[in-house]
Amino acid sequence: MSEQQQQLFYTVQQIAERWQCDAEKVSRIFQNDPAVMNLGAAADKRRRKRAYKILRIPTTALARVERELTAK
Repeated sequence: MSEQQQQLFYTVQQIAERWQCDAEKVSRIFQNDPAVMNLGAAADKRRRKRAYKILRIPTTALARVERELTAK
């Protein structure tokens, strides 16, 4: 198995490079997926700080979404 096949989680940037598209589009596709880990910080409205999205996408979720997108 290659190193990429053994990987358990992907970053948004890795998937964007794989799909040759914008990282923001990848982020929107996966942001509400229950299998995806969001390691980002919530917004702190008192200090006027924005929310951060740090997503880690498991290989199972990536494979499922790729199947759904290619089936269309």
